Amino acid sequence: MWHLSLPGEFLLLAHQESGRVRDSEQVAYGCAAAELGELALRRRLRVRVRKSELFGFEVYRLSGTIELLDTGRTGLGWADDLLDALQSGSGMHKWLRHRRRAALTLHRDALIELGLLRHRPGRFLAGERHHPDPSARGSLIARLRAVYDQRAPLDERLLFLSDLVDGAGLAGELGLRLSWQQRKDRARGVGAVLAFSEDLRDTSTVLGGAIPSPRSGGGG
Repeated sequence: MWHLSLPGEFLLLAHQESGRVRDSEQVAYGCAAAELGELALRRRLRVRVRKSELFGFEVYRLSGTIELLDTGRTGLGWADDLLDALQSGSGMHKWLRHRRRAALTLHRDALIELGLLRHRPGRFLAGERHHPDPSARGSLIARLRAVYDQRAPLDERLLFLSDLVDGAGLAGELGLRLSWQQRKDRARGVGAVLAFSEDLRDTSTVLGGAIPSPRSGGGG
């Protein structure tokens, strides 16, 4: 199995078998959010958020400030470059807006180099296709489905990936569905997510929620 960073996993899921994505702008935001998620998983940053409690549920304001925890090297070139860039401080939404297109290009090219996306040029830019490797994509979907169906435990990486998939509206087309009880548990910070730190849960939640709704027309 390929060992991909969170942006690579998200992009692999976002590309349909047809080689298209539902909304390229939305996927670009999701890819930039996944970069921050990878750094959060490595304990290099967190997103500081404001939230309150309502009827036992955690209610988030879907904005936040990126707070660096450790600027030590990660061994990933792009991640180390991000840590350097983030040292000047930034709000989450401002950063995602600034970073989104560079993130999409960087990680899409990396998947092409690994052979996990097959680029098919078109006559025009809109005619381009990037076909995902069916084995790698299918393996990721199967791992997520086992968690959604509660046949496998939820780990930190799959928490972030599932929040990104939900935030980008990809769950339905991937055949994934959280039950009402699962959603309630996540909103209350109990059940499968209880073992994770509050900072990690908060960061995962707001990164998934920061992905904008699809533009009318979609495509790309």
